[in-house]
Amino acid sequence: MKKHLIKRILRIFGWLLMPLLIYLKFTDYDLIDSWRIPLRKTDVLVNFLIFLISLNTIIYLLAFFYRKRKKYARRQNDNLIAGLNNLYYLIVSGGVLATLLLFLGFDLFTFFTSLSIFAAALAVLSKDYISNVVSGTLIAFSDEINIGDTVLIGGKKGKVTDITLSKFILLNDDDDYVILPNSTVFSNEIINYTRREIRKTSIDFEIDIQHMKKVEELETELIATLSEFHHLIRTDSYRLKIVEIRKDYVSLKFQYILDKPDRELERDIRRATIRKVLQIIIESQESMK
Repeated sequence: MKKHLIKRILRIFGWLLMPLLIYLKFTDYDLIDSWRIPLRKTDVLVNFLIFLISLNTIIYLLAFFYRKRKKYARRQNDNLIAGLNNLYYLIVSGGVLATLLLFLGFDLFTFFTSLSIFAAALAVLSKDYISNVVSGTLIAFSDEINIGDTVLIGGKKGKVTDITLSKFILLNDDDDYVILPNSTVFSNEIINYTRREIRKTSIDFEIDIQHMKKVEELETELIATLSEFHHLIRTDSYRLKIVEIRKDYVSLKFQYILDKPDRELERDIRRATIRKVLQIIIESQESMK
Protein backbone atom coordinates (compact mmCIF):
# COMPACT_ATOMS: atom_id res chain seq x y z
CA MET A 1 0.00 0.00 0.00
CA LYS A 2 2.82 2.38 0.97
CA LYS A 3 4.70 1.60 -2.26
CA HIS A 4 1.66 2.44 -4.41
CA LEU A 5 1.10 5.67 -2.45
CA ILE A 6 4.70 6.79 -3.04
CA LYS A 7 4.36 6.04 -6.77
CA ARG A 8 1.14 8.06 -6.91
CA ILE A 9 2.70 11.05 -5.11
CA LEU A 10 5.73 10.98 -7.44
CA ARG A 11 3.46 10.78 -10.50
CA ILE A 12 1.40 13.79 -9.38
CA PHE A 13 4.59 15.71 -8.54
CA GLY A 14 5.91 14.94 -12.03
CA TRP A 15 2.74 16.26 -13.65
CA LEU A 16 2.99 19.47 -11.61
CA LEU A 17 6.67 19.82 -12.55
CA MET A 18 6.07 19.29 -16.28
CA PRO A 19 5.05 22.93 -17.14
CA LEU A 20 8.25 24.25 -15.55
CA LEU A 21 10.37 21.73 -17.46
CA ILE A 22 8.70 22.65 -20.76
CA TYR A 23 9.31 26.35 -19.97
CA LEU A 24 12.99 25.64 -19.27
CA LYS A 25 13.21 23.61 -22.47
CA PHE A 26 12.11 26.51 -24.67
CA THR A 27 13.27 29.52 -22.65
CA ASP A 28 16.26 31.73 -23.49
CA TYR A 29 18.03 30.37 -20.41
CA ASP A 30 18.41 33.77 -18.68
CA LEU A 31 16.97 32.16 -15.57
CA ILE A 32 19.34 29.23 -15.84
CA ASP A 33 22.35 31.50 -16.28
CA SER A 34 21.45 33.19 -13.02
CA TRP A 35 21.64 29.80 -11.27
CA ARG A 36 25.24 29.40 -12.49
CA ILE A 37 24.47 25.91 -13.88
CA PRO A 38 26.25 24.83 -17.12
CA LEU A 39 23.82 25.15 -20.04
CA ARG A 40 24.61 21.74 -21.55
CA LYS A 41 24.09 19.83 -18.30
CA THR A 42 20.84 21.66 -17.60
CA ASP A 43 19.54 20.81 -21.06
CA VAL A 44 20.42 17.12 -20.55
CA LEU A 45 18.65 16.97 -17.19
CA VAL A 46 15.57 18.82 -18.46
CA ASN A 47 15.31 16.47 -21.45
CA PHE A 48 15.66 13.40 -19.23
CA LEU A 49 12.99 14.57 -16.77
CA ILE A 50 10.55 15.37 -19.60
CA PHE A 51 11.27 11.94 -21.10
CA LEU A 52 10.82 10.17 -17.74
CA ILE A 53 7.55 11.91 -16.81
CA SER A 54 6.14 11.43 -20.33
CA LEU A 55 7.02 7.72 -20.39
CA ASN A 56 5.58 7.19 -16.91
CA THR A 57 2.37 8.95 -17.94
CA ILE A 58 2.01 6.89 -21.13
CA ILE A 59 2.52 3.58 -19.28
CA TYR A 60 0.11 4.69 -16.54
CA LEU A 61 -2.62 5.68 -19.03
CA LEU A 62 -2.20 2.47 -21.06
CA ALA A 63 -2.55 0.36 -17.90
CA PHE A 64 -5.44 2.51 -16.63
CA PHE A 65 -7.56 2.22 -19.79
CA TYR A 66 -6.66 -1.46 -20.19
CA ARG A 67 -7.92 -2.18 -16.65
CA LYS A 68 -11.09 -0.21 -17.43
CA ARG A 69 -11.71 -2.22 -20.59
CA LYS A 70 -11.06 -5.52 -18.81
CA LYS A 71 -13.04 -4.36 -15.73
CA TYR A 72 -10.10 -5.11 -13.45
CA ALA A 73 -9.69 -3.80 -9.91
CA ARG A 74 -7.49 -0.74 -9.46
CA ARG A 75 -4.23 -2.63 -8.85
CA GLN A 76 -5.10 -5.93 -10.51
CA ASN A 77 -2.38 -7.04 -12.90
CA ASP A 78 -2.11 -9.49 -15.76
CA ASN A 79 0.57 -10.36 -18.31
CA LEU A 80 0.12 -7.25 -20.44
CA ILE A 81 0.46 -4.90 -17.45
CA ALA A 82 3.48 -6.86 -16.17
CA GLY A 83 4.99 -6.63 -19.66
CA LEU A 84 4.39 -2.87 -19.80
CA ASN A 85 6.07 -2.45 -16.41
CA ASN A 86 9.06 -4.53 -17.51
CA LEU A 87 9.32 -2.53 -20.74
CA TYR A 88 9.14 0.70 -18.72
CA TYR A 89 12.08 -0.36 -16.50
CA LEU A 90 14.13 -1.37 -19.56
CA ILE A 91 13.56 1.97 -21.33
CA VAL A 92 14.23 3.95 -18.13
CA SER A 93 17.49 2.03 -17.56
CA GLY A 94 18.61 2.92 -21.09
CA GLY A 95 17.55 6.53 -20.56
CA VAL A 96 19.48 6.80 -17.29
CA LEU A 97 22.63 5.41 -18.94
CA ALA A 98 22.36 7.75 -21.93
CA THR A 99 21.68 10.77 -19.67
CA LEU A 100 24.64 9.95 -17.44
CA LEU A 101 26.98 9.74 -20.44
CA LEU A 102 25.68 13.00 -21.90
CA PHE A 103 25.93 14.69 -18.50
CA LEU A 104 29.59 13.67 -18.32
CA GLY A 105 30.18 15.13 -21.78
CA PHE A 106 30.42 11.96 -23.88
CA ASP A 107 29.12 11.74 -27.43
CA LEU A 108 26.84 8.71 -27.42
CA PHE A 109 27.65 7.46 -30.93
CA THR A 110 31.40 7.79 -30.42
CA PHE A 111 31.23 6.27 -26.95
CA PHE A 112 29.33 3.14 -27.95
CA THR A 113 31.40 2.70 -31.12
CA SER A 114 34.68 2.89 -29.22
CA LEU A 115 33.42 0.49 -26.56
CA SER A 116 32.04 -2.12 -28.95
CA ILE A 117 34.60 -4.72 -27.83
CA PHE A 118 33.95 -3.96 -24.17
CA ALA A 119 30.20 -4.13 -24.79
CA ALA A 120 30.58 -7.54 -26.44
CA ALA A 121 32.58 -8.81 -23.45
CA LEU A 122 29.99 -7.36 -21.07
CA ALA A 123 27.20 -9.09 -23.00
CA VAL A 124 29.01 -12.43 -22.64
CA LEU A 125 29.50 -11.91 -18.90
CA SER A 126 25.87 -10.87 -18.36
CA LYS A 127 24.31 -13.34 -20.82
CA ASP A 128 22.34 -15.08 -18.06
CA TYR A 129 20.74 -11.82 -16.96
CA ILE A 130 20.07 -10.77 -20.56
CA SER A 131 18.56 -14.21 -21.23
CA ASN A 132 16.26 -13.79 -18.21
CA VAL A 133 15.17 -10.31 -19.34
CA VAL A 134 14.42 -11.45 -22.90
CA SER A 135 12.62 -14.58 -21.66
CA GLY A 136 10.57 -12.56 -19.16
CA THR A 137 9.51 -10.09 -21.84
CA LEU A 138 8.45 -12.88 -24.21
CA ILE A 139 6.53 -14.68 -21.45
CA ALA A 140 4.78 -11.50 -20.29
CA PHE A 141 3.51 -10.64 -23.77
CA SER A 142 2.53 -14.23 -24.64
CA ASP A 143 -0.89 -15.73 -23.98
CA GLU A 144 0.39 -19.14 -22.83
CA ILE A 145 0.77 -18.21 -19.15
CA ASN A 146 -1.14 -15.48 -17.34
CA ILE A 147 -0.80 -14.04 -13.86
CA GLY A 148 -3.25 -16.00 -11.71
CA ASP A 149 -2.81 -19.28 -13.61
CA THR A 150 -1.91 -22.46 -11.74
CA VAL A 151 1.07 -24.10 -13.43
CA LEU A 152 3.65 -26.86 -13.05
CA ILE A 153 7.17 -25.86 -14.13
CA GLY A 154 10.18 -28.11 -13.59
CA GLY A 155 8.45 -29.95 -10.76
CA LYS A 156 7.35 -26.70 -9.07
CA LYS A 157 3.59 -26.20 -8.89
CA GLY A 158 1.85 -23.00 -7.86
CA LYS A 159 -0.15 -19.94 -8.78
CA VAL A 160 1.61 -17.30 -10.89
CA THR A 161 1.71 -14.08 -8.85
CA ASP A 162 4.15 -11.94 -10.83
CA ILE A 163 6.49 -11.86 -13.83
CA THR A 164 9.36 -9.42 -13.30
CA LEU A 165 12.28 -8.54 -15.57
CA SER A 166 14.35 -11.50 -14.41
CA LYS A 167 12.17 -13.63 -12.13
CA PHE A 168 9.00 -15.71 -12.36
CA ILE A 169 7.16 -15.94 -9.02
CA LEU A 170 4.85 -18.77 -7.94
CA LEU A 171 2.79 -19.19 -4.76
CA ASN A 172 2.56 -22.89 -3.87
CA ASP A 173 0.01 -24.78 -1.75
CA ASP A 174 2.08 -24.14 1.41
CA ASP A 175 1.93 -20.36 0.80
CA ASP A 176 5.65 -20.34 -0.01
CA TYR A 177 6.89 -18.09 -2.79
CA VAL A 178 8.86 -20.05 -5.38
CA ILE A 179 11.10 -17.79 -7.45
CA LEU A 180 12.36 -19.14 -10.77
CA PRO A 181 14.63 -17.48 -13.36
CA ASN A 182 12.66 -16.50 -16.45
CA SER A 183 15.07 -18.45 -18.68
CA THR A 184 14.27 -21.63 -16.70
CA VAL A 185 10.54 -21.08 -17.20
CA PHE A 186 11.00 -20.33 -20.90
CA SER A 187 13.07 -23.47 -21.57
CA ASN A 188 11.10 -25.92 -19.37
CA GLU A 189 8.03 -27.97 -20.12
CA ILE A 190 5.01 -26.21 -18.61
CA ILE A 191 1.64 -27.63 -17.57
CA ASN A 192 -0.98 -24.90 -17.26
CA TYR A 193 -3.86 -26.33 -15.23
CA THR A 194 -5.94 -23.17 -15.50
CA ARG A 195 -5.94 -23.08 -19.29
CA ARG A 196 -7.38 -26.58 -19.59
CA GLU A 197 -10.93 -26.73 -20.85
CA ILE A 198 -11.82 -28.97 -17.92
CA ARG A 199 -10.18 -27.82 -14.71
CA LYS A 200 -9.44 -31.14 -13.06
CA THR A 201 -7.74 -31.21 -9.66
CA SER A 202 -5.37 -34.08 -8.86
CA ILE A 203 -4.07 -35.31 -5.51
CA ASP A 204 -1.07 -37.64 -5.76
CA PHE A 205 -0.15 -40.00 -2.94
CA GLU A 206 1.51 -43.34 -2.26
CA ILE A 207 0.39 -46.30 -0.14
CA ASP A 208 2.50 -49.19 1.10
CA ILE A 209 1.40 -52.20 -0.92
CA GLN A 210 0.56 -54.20 2.21
CA HIS A 211 -1.94 -51.53 3.28
CA MET A 212 -3.54 -51.26 -0.16
CA LYS A 213 -7.26 -52.03 -0.43
CA LYS A 214 -9.19 -52.66 -3.62
CA VAL A 215 -9.10 -49.56 -5.79
CA GLU A 216 -12.90 -49.39 -6.00
CA GLU A 217 -13.23 -49.66 -2.20
CA LEU A 218 -10.59 -46.97 -1.59
CA GLU A 219 -12.24 -44.70 -4.15
CA THR A 220 -15.64 -45.10 -2.45
CA GLU A 221 -14.14 -44.22 0.96
CA LEU A 222 -12.39 -41.13 -0.39
CA ILE A 223 -15.56 -39.91 -2.12
CA ALA A 224 -17.54 -40.44 1.11
CA THR A 225 -14.92 -38.44 3.02
CA LEU A 226 -15.65 -35.42 0.81
CA SER A 227 -19.41 -35.51 1.43
CA GLU A 228 -19.41 -31.92 2.77
CA PHE A 229 -17.92 -30.75 -0.55
CA HIS A 230 -20.19 -32.76 -2.88
CA HIS A 231 -22.31 -29.74 -3.81
CA LEU A 232 -19.15 -28.00 -5.08
CA ILE A 233 -17.78 -30.96 -7.09
CA ARG A 234 -19.16 -32.46 -10.30
CA THR A 235 -20.85 -35.72 -9.35
CA ASP A 236 -19.40 -37.83 -12.17
CA SER A 237 -15.88 -36.41 -11.99
CA TYR A 238 -14.38 -38.53 -9.18
CA ARG A 239 -11.61 -40.85 -10.35
CA LEU A 240 -8.97 -42.84 -8.49
CA LYS A 241 -6.18 -43.93 -10.84
CA ILE A 242 -3.21 -46.22 -10.34
CA VAL A 243 -0.20 -44.32 -11.65
CA GLU A 244 2.55 -46.81 -10.86
CA ILE A 245 2.99 -50.13 -9.05
CA ARG A 246 6.34 -50.75 -7.36
CA LYS A 247 7.64 -53.59 -5.22
CA ASP A 248 6.84 -51.86 -1.92
CA TYR A 249 4.23 -49.22 -2.75
CA VAL A 250 1.52 -48.08 -5.14
CA SER A 251 1.36 -44.54 -6.57
CA LEU A 252 -2.20 -43.25 -6.88
CA LYS A 253 -3.91 -40.14 -8.27
CA PHE A 254 -7.30 -39.01 -6.94
CA GLN A 255 -9.03 -36.59 -9.31
CA TYR A 256 -12.18 -34.47 -9.32
CA ILE A 257 -13.54 -31.35 -11.04
CA LEU A 258 -14.74 -28.33 -9.09
CA ASP A 259 -17.74 -26.43 -10.44
CA LYS A 260 -15.73 -23.26 -9.83
CA PRO A 261 -11.92 -23.15 -9.29
CA ASP A 262 -11.11 -22.13 -5.73
CA ARG A 263 -7.61 -22.34 -4.24
CA GLU A 264 -8.75 -22.41 -0.62
CA LEU A 265 -11.35 -25.07 -1.37
CA GLU A 266 -8.76 -27.22 -3.15
CA ARG A 267 -6.55 -27.00 -0.08
CA ASP A 268 -9.39 -28.11 2.24
CA ILE A 269 -10.24 -31.05 -0.02
CA ARG A 270 -6.58 -32.07 -0.27
CA ARG A 271 -6.27 -31.97 3.53
CA ALA A 272 -9.38 -34.12 4.02
CA THR A 273 -8.22 -36.64 1.40
CA ILE A 274 -4.70 -37.04 2.82
CA ARG A 275 -6.08 -37.43 6.36
CA LYS A 276 -8.41 -40.16 5.14
CA VAL A 277 -5.54 -41.99 3.43
CA LEU A 278 -3.53 -41.78 6.66
CA GLN A 279 -6.49 -43.13 8.63
CA ILE A 280 -6.82 -46.09 6.23
CA ILE A 281 -3.11 -46.89 6.65
CA ILE A 282 -3.34 -46.73 10.46
CA GLU A 283 -6.43 -48.94 10.52
CA SER A 284 -4.70 -51.41 8.23
CA GLN A 285 -1.65 -51.53 10.49
CA GLU A 286 -3.80 -52.12 13.58
CA SER A 287 -5.73 -54.94 11.87
CA MET A 288 -2.45 -56.68 11.02
CA LYS A 289 -1.30 -56.79 14.64
